[in-house]
Order: sequence, then C-alpha cells, then structure tokens
Amino acid sequence: MKVLITGGTGFIGSQVTLKLVNMGHEVVLLTRGSKKLPTALDIPGVSSYPYAFKEDSHLPLDLMQQIDGIINMAGEPIFTGRWTQEKKQGIVSSRIPITRQITESIASLKGKKPTSFVSASAVGYYGAREEEELCENDSPGSDFLANLAVQWEKEALNAEKYGTRTVVLRTGIVLDIGGGALAKMLPPFKYFIGGPIGSGKQYVSWIHREDMVNLYIEALLNPKLKGPLNATAPNPVTMKELSQTIGKVMHRPSWFPVPGFMLKLLIGESAQVILTGQKVIPDQLKKQGYQFCFPLLEEALRGILETKKA
Repeated sequence: MKVLITGGTGFIGSQVTLKLVNMGHEVVLLTRGSKKLPTALDIPGVSSYPYAFKEDSHLPLDLMQQIDGIINMAGEPIFTGRWTQEKKQGIVSSRIPITRQITESIASLKGKKPTSFVSASAVGYYGAREEEELCENDSPGSDFLANLAVQWEKEALNAEKYGTRTVVLRTGIVLDIGGGALAKMLPPFKYFIGGPIGSGKQYVSWIHREDMVNLYIEALLNPKLKGPLNATAPNPVTMKELSQTIGKVMHRPSWFPVPGFMLKLLIGESAQVILTGQKVIPDQLKKQGYQFCFPLLEEALRGILETKKA
C-alpha cells in the first residue's frame, strides 16, 4: 500500500512509519512547510509532502489519487503547559481542520478512493467516570477533552459516507521510555521520591507503545475493524497500582504521593484529567480476538525498562 500519514514523525507516528516500511509498504509523510524528516525516517520507502496546515486549505488531488490508506495522528501535545484559551484553541485547531480536510478530499475523489482511514482519538472521550468500566458504545463526557474527541471523531467518521472504511482509535496513556507520561514519571523514582499522583484511586487506561503501533497498522489493514476502538490494554490499573509497579520494577519505593492541589498549582485545569481518569476496556478488540503483546502492566514495564538497561 501507499500510505499517507499525518503526525508521522512523532512519538508513535515514527514507529508506525518504520514498521510499515519494513512490511514493504510505501509511506508519504505530510509535513508542515519545508520541515525536514528526522534522520531515522530519511530512508527508502519514506517520502515527505510539504503542506501548509491552514483551516481553508485543501489536500491536493494529485497526491490523494495515489493513496491507498491514511493514518491521521496530527495534533499539538495536550499536556504541555497550562490550558489557557490560546492553548485550548491550539489543541483544537491542530486536530479538527486537518481531519476535516482529509474527509473532504476523500469525498472529492472520483473513482479510486483510499480503502482505509485510521484517525487518532483519545479515552478523554468518556470524561471522568471513576470506577465505571467503559466500552466503545458508552456515552461521551462533557468536559473539554470529551467535547474535543466527539468533534474529532465526527469529522473522521464522515469518511464512511464516501466509501472509505474508517477507524478511530481512542488512545489511552502510551507507555515507553522515549516519551509520553512514563518518561515524566520515572525521574522521581530514580531518586527514591516516586509515588502516586492525587488519591491514587483513579484509573489509568494504559497501552505499551509497541501495542499502539501494532493497533494503527491492524486498523489500517484489517477490513473487519471499523468505527471507534478503545486503544488500551485489557487490564487498566489505578494510579496507586501503576506507581507501585514502577517502584517494584525499578527496585524503588513508592511512598511519596503528589498531592492533587500541588498538581493543580503546577499545571492548572489539565490536572483534573490526571486526577480523575477512566477505566477503559478494549471491548471491540476483545470480540475480534485481538492479541496484545503486553496485556499486563508489570510485563510491559519490565520490557520497557529492561530494554533501556540493555
């Protein structure tokens, strides 16, 4: 396949790109302006297509006519800095317009269309639901991230109207040493001051980066998958369990909780997402018999941290 990817140079996207190329597919990365590819992606089978990301832009038909599948991971990081109105607008405008432009370009194609479109979403779709087990058919929440996810998914799922199988992946906390939440959590444990954030009772719906990469590719290639899918490991844990497991694997204590009020002082409104959480179950993937490489937290963390040591 010839696969168009947005966000293909990021924490997850770069690994999706490399794996697709290793499988024999060709990847075109949509890049902002003249942005250069990272050295690791400057390899045979990967090319870049400069594109001006503006709300009134349109993806070029000459490019889209060549594309067999699309993966959309574009989006400004959510948990960097306080959620000012400007930051919130940046989070929204880095996701919604490009997703809309992809579906509009699919609609405008005559004849051959991409067979599959996989778009990112997030478990924030469900809002704060405490210990309630959440599956794909559960209702959305009503906070900022939930409203963002609802709008984001709506734009992506419009592609179904035009004959392109569409999957939206509601991603949990992606664990790996190279970035994301885990990279921020490890330093305190290294210095023997690690511990849970907030009450520790809130659920963390997590997934190993290797499983996340595999899910993007599975969603792209498997014609049985469509609509919203919870992209989380089948065994969510509480924040306390997460911290204790990190401590166990690193041979460090987990005795120093970060009080919720302190986190709110540090990062403001976005702290509420971390302090509440969701217990998300990948129900649709279970029904399809999908096998995770890392279904359990301890083996996931051991794989990550032992790889780092090696």
